[in-house]
Amino acid sequence: MMILFKKCEVYAPDYQGRKDILTGGGRILQIADDIAKPAGADCEEISCDGLKVVPGFIDAHVHIAGAGGEGGP
Repeated sequence: MMILFKKCEVYAPDYQGRKDILTGGGRILQIADDIAKPAGADCEEISCDGLKVVPGFIDAHVHIAGAGGEGGP
């Protein structure tokens, strides 16, 4: 199943403008100014007017050694 997000405010990481985002199979398939709903495809359309889309937030703060708590390993 595909999902078409319409009129999202896209940040990647800077503001890219209002875009449509087409997803399917757990992946982003297309980002463009105006995407038509694919004909004949199982596709849900969601209005994102006024909503923001940003890349995933990842906490890269890790300790490679000594991460066994206050007492350490």
